Amino acid sequence: MKESPVVFEQYSATGVLHVHSTRSDGYGEPEDIIQFGIQAGLDYIAFNDHRNLKLMDEGWHGKITHGLMSIVGTELQHTDLKSHLLVYGVETIKPVGHILDQLDHILSMNGIAIIAHPVETRPYIPTYGEFPWGFGTTAPVSGIEVWNWMSSWKRRVNVINGLVRINFPDRLVKNPPKDAVDMWFETGGCLVGGADAHAHKIFGKEVFGYKMLFDRVRTHIVLSRPFKDPSQFTEALRTGNCFISNAIHGDASEYRSQIHQGSLYLKLPASGRVLLREKGKPFHRVVNLEKGIHNLGSMKCPVYIEIRKNGRTWIADGITHGSVE
Repeated sequence: MKESPVVFEQYSATGVLHVHSTRSDGYGEPEDIIQFGIQAGLDYIAFNDHRNLKLMDEGWHGKITHGLMSIVGTELQHTDLKSHLLVYGVETIKPVGHILDQLDHILSMNGIAIIAHPVETRPYIPTYGEFPWGFGTTAPVSGIEVWNWMSSWKRRVNVINGLVRINFPDRLVKNPPKDAVDMWFETGGCLVGGADAHAHKIFGKEVFGYKMLFDRVRTHIVLSRPFKDPSQFTEALRTGNCFISNAIHGDASEYRSQIHQGSLYLKLPASGRVLLREKGKPFHRVVNLEKGIHNLGSMKCPVYIEIRKNGRTWIADGITHGSVE
């Protein structure tokens, strides 16, 4: 086999974004949530309690517990309660007000802000709302939460099918929503996935617990050196050096992608069906590939990549620019 001309980054870290604790509307204490993350084999958990940085004040930011790093961000929202942003890399926030004013403050602090559940639709269940993004694709955000597990589950759920979908949740969460990917093509930036973990209670019974969600949609950051500092997490998202996986389909931590001299190279940790999209196009290249490094030929950035198993997304990746040689 001809040797690949591409040198991929050696290091990565696997974690879960968009986790809520009792410091907002989650049901779990941070120390218990961390234990669930350790059991799931995560390298980090990113907390996003609503409109506060209480866990940072309590010393959780950057704390390492049995190899798992706690990262403290927040989730901000517009005055109408919709249009949410996942925020990282700041020590102060404006917790209320127009969301674009809050965004300006984040950027002035050199933080990053990612649109959360951008195309969320309302389930047909009383008291459950929808929280989509309402300010277009020109705001200076750092990326899109293309795959939000709870938002994906809520789509089209109602009081009739709700019990079945609680007991068999993965039937609904198959792929990132196409309209969220379409938005990413317009905004650019990082393409991430989040759990939106609260350990909800429905009919008095806990469903979608932290451990269950930590074994689903994860965000992997790709690094040039071992993961030791929370600033590496922020910079990886800022520069788009990340990808998403659904862990129920297997460990994706060794996956890599790179555009080298105009060609797209993928390093697959296992076999899968590769689907590629360029801006303004549907999936127009589909190929089954085995484990290994593959040259998929010429691609024009931005490019969106999915690797599927049995029709369900295992890995999702968005590249906005070629490699710097």
